[in-house]
Amino acid sequence: LESKALRKSLGLEELGISGGIRVIGVRGSKLLNYSSGSDEGDFICSGAVKKRKINDEDETKSEKSAQNSHADTSSNAAGEIIWEENKLRANDVLLSINNIEIGMDGSIQLSPNRPDERINFRSIVTSQRVGSKVILDVLRDRQRKQLEVTLRITQYLVPQYDDFDACPLYAVCGGCVFSPLSLPLISEKTGKRKNTSSTFNRFYQDQREGNDQVLILSKVLADEVNVGYHGWSNLLLKSVNGFEPKNIQELVDVIVRKLEGEMVEFRCQMVGLEEADFVLCMKMQEVLQSEQRILHRHMIASWCSRDALPSGVQEVVGNSTSTGAEMSVCWKSLKNLRAVLKNE
Repeated sequence: LESKALRKSLGLEELGISGGIRVIGVRGSKLLNYSSGSDEGDFICSGAVKKRKINDEDETKSEKSAQNSHADTSSNAAGEIIWEENKLRANDVLLSINNIEIGMDGSIQLSPNRPDERINFRSIVTSQRVGSKVILDVLRDRQRKQLEVTLRITQYLVPQYDDFDACPLYAVCGGCVFSPLSLPLISEKTGKRKNTSSTFNRFYQDQREGNDQVLILSKVLADEVNVGYHGWSNLLLKSVNGFEPKNIQELVDVIVRKLEGEMVEFRCQMVGLEEADFVLCMKMQEVLQSEQRILHRHMIASWCSRDALPSGVQEVVGNSTSTGAEMSVCWKSLKNLRAVLKNE
């Protein structure tokens, strides 16, 4: 808030307040931006602050009452913790955290003994443990308020780091490789951790609800069974024979339990071209017959990753096999797995 005109408009000058940063908007229902009065805000993302144009967002489900006409959740500037309780609002001015005053440039005093050295206010939040409570001093509609909020881990719809929130998961059906979208996967495909021109960059900062994932057709392993679809990749999976899986486990469950007809039909979309309907249609019998041929040709040990199997499927397989070796042989083959589940 280095703009004198904006500070006067917000009532900071008449109250004699020299610091503070303005909450300029909310992305979805989770992420918070802050501003120094420019046309661009500092968009909060994991581990860094990057410039991004600010867009108005629709009200979320939590904003049903008049009192909560703006989304009230927020995130910390490092992107690893979100202030969970719905109290901060767009156009609030954040003045201090835990009685540590924030300057108009978003900086705080390093320590009382070193008044001339300043660091970014994010350090106040990142030094706290998850579950800790912090006190926010806020100017809202020219009235000062104190808000107590709880810190929690952020949960991105697109996982950010291997072995932290991202786990390599896949399922192969008729040579079509499906995976949950993650930044490590994007990095593997593009050679960059975050590619600003990536098809999927619109999902990077979205927050996950429940076990939702963005499922994509990562690639098609060329074979006779999928002629006509060679070269298809990076498409959003929307449905399988009418079922709309929300994550990789639901997709596997649909493939092994619910596909009963002669055909298997995957419907996909391209980001930015949602009106286009990409359809991959194959005969189920040919899909099962081609499984081992495709896996062997591409040196893939199993039709899906072990963690992609729903717990219910794993339980049935465990009860149907007597040894670990039999269990391993069963779940590594889509054909064998469907046969076991059919006889449950």
